[in-house]
Amino acid sequence: MPVEERVGGKVYAPAIDIMEEDDKLVVTTDLPGIDKKDIEINVKEDMLEISAKFGQEKETEEEGYLRRERTYTSFYRAVQLPTSVTDENATAKLDNGVLKITIPKLKLEEPKKKIDIE
Repeated sequence: MPVEERVGGKVYAPAIDIMEEDDKLVVTTDLPGIDKKDIEINVKEDMLEISAKFGQEKETEEEGYLRRERTYTSFYRAVQLPTSVTDENATAKLDNGVLKITIPKLKLEEPKKKIDIE
């Protein structure tokens, strides 16, 4: 479903599934018709941002009249993740229009707390 329409283009906010596994998060979303070179993924602490865009150009010629139209489609989604993550060893794979991102959880070491004896 488009969230914004402009002349010659649309911006879609794709649905995102987030699964929490032992030491990682697995995020999937559908990006039909998008080439992996047109996708950008950014992650910082507990935020994930996915953006992608592609364009099509159509040219028709009728009775000496040349018409060229360009349309652009963008996908954009930013979500807060349920836990802090690190981009170290994160992976992303695009297979038949389905983007699967695996992000390791950030391991926070809790400081030792001293208990005083009364």
